[in-house]
This record gives sequence, C-alpha cells and structure tokens, in this order.
Amino acid sequence: EMLSSAGSFLDGGANAPLQHLALPLMDLDFIRRDTWALQRHFREKRDFLLRELSALGITVQWKPTATFYIWADLSALPRPLNDCLVFLEECVKHKVICVPGVFFDINPRDIRNLKQSKCISFVRFSYGPAMDNLEKGVKQIGKMIEYWKANPESPELYALSSF
Repeated sequence: EMLSSAGSFLDGGANAPLQHLALPLMDLDFIRRDTWALQRHFREKRDFLLRELSALGITVQWKPTATFYIWADLSALPRPLNDCLVFLEECVKHKVICVPGVFFDINPRDIRNLKQSKCISFVRFSYGPAMDNLEKGVKQIGKMIEYWKANPESPELYALSSF
C-alpha cells in the first residue's frame, strides 16, 4: 500500500507552483496565436519538401493536411531506386532516413511476396525535422538520384532482389 501511494505521488501530475506558472499559457488568444504559428511553420516545411521531391521526380498524389508525413511514389525513379527497400538502403548511405512503404502494407498470413506489395514503390518522408535538416536531406537525395542516373547498375547486385 505504501509503494502504491509513493507511485501515485511521483506520477500524479505537476505540482501546484508549476500549475500556477502554466495558467498564462491557457489564455485562448495565446493558444490561437501559437496554433497558427505552428501551422504556418509546418505548412512552410511541407510545401518546401513537396516542391523539392517533385523536382527530383518523386511524386506525391495526396498533399498532407493533418500530419507531418508525406507518402511519396518512387516509381518514376531509375532502377533500382524505385524499390523502397533499395531506396532506404541508399538513403542511409547518404545519411537520410525515410520509411519504406512495405512497412505499411497489411499482409495478413503473409499471403503475398514482398516484391508483390502494392507499396514497394512508396516511402514515407517526415517534414517534422528542422528546415536545415530537410534542406540537407533533399540535397543528399538529389545527389543519390543523379549518381544512379549516371551509373546504372544491375539491381541483382542487391541482396533484396531475391525477395
């Protein structure tokens, strides 16, 4: 019983002085201004990333309106970059992270092969990071795509090609 009481005390929320300091933050005008500033900030990053991805040949069918993720189609990129798993592998070499589309494919009972996934040519990008990081990331992706356009290699060289 004493242990339960101690736990309740430790995770029972903010103490009274901290709650009093937070009261000005509950002002409705402050909340609106802060919300609008956040929306502007993320809209600028979203629009930047959408423009840059389009310039790189990465298409986006649905413009995000409520999250900070972009679902992007790689199918127009040169092989093997049009495969989300190879794209991730190459991105990591360039210090860029994205999430392969196959990670979002619902495949109960493993009824289809990974390469048959409807999401094999898609990745998810986040525009949550700082603008500086987005700019660096897009630049690195551009270098990666240009390299593969200039130096096409057989996708069979990749371990993933056997999936």
